[in-house]
Amino acid sequence: MTIPPYDPGAAAANELRVDYFLDVICPWCWIGLRNLRSALHTLQTQQPQLDVKLLWHASSLLPHIPMDGVPYQAFYDARLGSREAVLARRAQVQGHADTVGIRIAFDAIERFPNSMLACALVNAAQEQLHADAMFAFLESIYDAYFVRGQDLGDTTVLTQLADAHGVTASPEALLTTGMRQGALAPGGVPHYVFNRRIQRTGAVPAPDLLDAMQEALTHRATA
Repeated sequence: MTIPPYDPGAAAANELRVDYFLDVICPWCWIGLRNLRSALHTLQTQQPQLDVKLLWHASSLLPHIPMDGVPYQAFYDARLGSREAVLARRAQVQGHADTVGIRIAFDAIERFPNSMLACALVNAAQEQLHADAMFAFLESIYDAYFVRGQDLGDTTVLTQLADAHGVTASPEALLTTGMRQGALAPGGVPHYVFNRRIQRTGAVPAPDLLDAMQEALTHRATA
């Protein structure tokens, strides 16, 4: 999946395309999701006639992880080098998560999953769900992992999440028909592209995302 080159004649000035690149096991992407939703709400309140097209590109940051996952705590101890480094990173993440009302239960997570199947499910779901329903579906996935400690590599967990939100693309079907891997973000995730032109990377605060959206709309209007 690739983003077509910017074409100022492809849409009217009152249309905004948002491409959001994410991984479901990345806490920064959950924070980014909430900032994006907040920024979009503000923008659409300011411009109620604006037509927003939101595209989701979910892909695994670590596709080499075994399909049945690895022990979560041991994975991060090895990845960051020490328990002290892990605790420092968690404090950093939680500090940002607090700003958007997220409380992560790090100690409840037992498995670090291979997220390819969950990401494929997200990419398939956008063909069935409208924007608000997609936000709710993603929220449920992040909550299952980061709050309830559920294994996102478990097809039973993913099926339950999909069924609860009316998504009919089952994990088993995705396994047999091929993964729907999203495009990889050029600079890591979360990554945002507005009108195929203005880009931001990281858990960017909502006011800054709003500025980027308005800049993208201004470019289109004056192109």
